[in-house]
Amino acid sequence: MVIRIRPARPEDRDALGALKLRASLAWGDHVEELRALPEARQVPAEHLPGVFVAELDGRIAGFATILPRGDGEAELEDLFVDPESWRRGVGARLVAEAEQRAAALGARALHVIAGERAQAFYQRCGFRVVGTAMTALAPALAMRKDLAR
Repeated sequence: MVIRIRPARPEDRDALGALKLRASLAWGDHVEELRALPEARQVPAEHLPGVFVAELDGRIAGFATILPRGDGEAELEDLFVDPESWRRGVGARLVAEAEQRAAALGARALHVIAGERAQAFYQRCGFRVVGTAMTALAPALAMRKDLAR
């Protein structure tokens, strides 16, 4: 099983938006709110330069978005894996790629806002909880990983 990483293309946006919604709904939390939230199914065009895709067996299995922050660090804005590809290493591969891309931007650390269900995953990837943040749906964890320079 080879996970191939590539930059997202403009023509991927609809498929990525659909994947984002599928992955968000898979836990069964906040279903009606997510369905009513346009951004739950969209990848903004202005984010596209920071979006990269994981392909598994020639199909999109997940994607992530890295955005530079004003403080010289980077934000893992999105990380979504198609539920059919969960537990196959796609998420970990996307985080590793995110770290490399953030470091290439000169970032000293990578930040992510994560729901409780994702906390253990991010901790396994080396992130630590540094606070809390309010999202459109619920409070979440602010997490950070220092990057090797």
